Amino acid sequence: MTARYSSRSGSPGPTLIRLAEGSLQYRNRYAEPESSLAFLVPGSFDFVMVVPVCAESGTFVNGYCAAAHGAGRLLVVAVLNGRIGTDASVHALNAACFRNLRTRFSLRELGRGGWLGREASMSLLVVDRFTPDRRFPPRQGVGLARKIGADIALELITAGRVRHPFFAMMDADASLPVDYFGRIARLEPECSAALFPLWHEPSGAGDVDRATALYEVHLRYYQRGLQWASSPYAFHTVGSTIVVHALCYAQVRGVPLRQAGEDFYLLGKLSKVRPLARLRGEPVRLRSRMSDRVPFGTGPKSARLARGEALELYHPDCFAAVREVMRGLRCLSVLPSASDQPRAERGSSAQRSSDPGDADDNDIDTLLAQMSPAVRGFLESQGARRVWPTLREQAPNAADRLRRFHIWFDGFRTLKLIHHVRDHAAPSMLWWDAIRLAPFMGDVDDDGACLTVARTELLRLEGHLPRLVGPSVSR
Repeated sequence: MTARYSSRSGSPGPTLIRLAEGSLQYRNRYAEPESSLAFLVPGSFDFVMVVPVCAESGTFVNGYCAAAHGAGRLLVVAVLNGRIGTDASVHALNAACFRNLRTRFSLRELGRGGWLGREASMSLLVVDRFTPDRRFPPRQGVGLARKIGADIALELITAGRVRHPFFAMMDADASLPVDYFGRIARLEPECSAALFPLWHEPSGAGDVDRATALYEVHLRYYQRGLQWASSPYAFHTVGSTIVVHALCYAQVRGVPLRQAGEDFYLLGKLSKVRPLARLRGEPVRLRSRMSDRVPFGTGPKSARLARGEALELYHPDCFAAVREVMRGLRCLSVLPSASDQPRAERGSSAQRSSDPGDADDNDIDTLLAQMSPAVRGFLESQGARRVWPTLREQAPNAADRLRRFHIWFDGFRTLKLIHHVRDHAAPSMLWWDAIRLAPFMGDVDDDGACLTVARTELLRLEGHLPRLVGPSVSR
């Protein structure tokens, strides 16, 4: 599409110009066609929020109303979607949801599959990807829905039509704290994204509530394990807690087109551009429920737990393996390399071709030899012997070397190591046994229901973690 730029406030300021120019390539080459709906939406807004909606009731917007009252002018971009070949009941629910929203917000058609309306301080743009000729292909889902909404948000922000450069990502099962948008307004532009705390709210269905509470314990256990291991990827990756800076969104080429896990991969990429910010205060509250809209994640796992599947957690030794790698990378980063020497002292080309490379190889061989067999085998399979010398020589100092190592050993590679150790050395355990053995977990008493006391304490502890996280945080 051809990029268009306009500003309702006269001449754009330097920040807005940088944002528009910095995102131009993405908007021209990679944005979804629906992003052109931004040019049909009249007016301007203080905040914009993106929500994928599939097989939901039209009352999902009720969870946003309290926060919207203090947001000034809020635009919610709801991408109402269904896939080709999905059960007819999904399409029927989508149609009913649209009828409800159309009446409540007095939606009017903009064209190109967009419908716009307003209720009080909340404007609603519904993007039609649910009617028969607009449905997603069979292998697309929430990733594409988030990307469509986010691409529209990006266009609005770069055109000067949204006051704040961060846009919110949300889900249809969430209730927002009253000061949700106030916390976004105070975000520092040095962050690529921010993360709200999360909490699963009981629904009254005992088996579902307990299953979802157990899954939340799994999320917090994983985060605490990575924190104990000193991983820079020790943050939750839940789509409904994410707020994204528009320029950084464009720099990482938007939301990955995945049916699940798109939030994990998006945050992994964003964390390498600029730090992520952990937001304090009241959490985003998610409704406890079972769901099959995505192939894995909270809904499907909770459904299996509610049907009687036992919750297993990674063995604590899996996080000890991550800790082992983190220590190794720190040691390797502080060892001198050829790039640390002044140019005049580096010697002849013949010397450079033999000495520094040999030293790097010896350092890496020594480091790997000291690691446990499972960790050493994994790192070798990932090409550590080949990649690490290059990363060392590309960096001018120890801090930059460590950052490059962490970007290479990212959240996905960390998860792959955990799975490797699970499969070859330390099988997963029943959740209460894993928590009892884990050096990074305190007592978690099981109340037989929603583990409210235990989850409250885990949430409180997360509130004391450093505000900034990610491999791009200065260390």
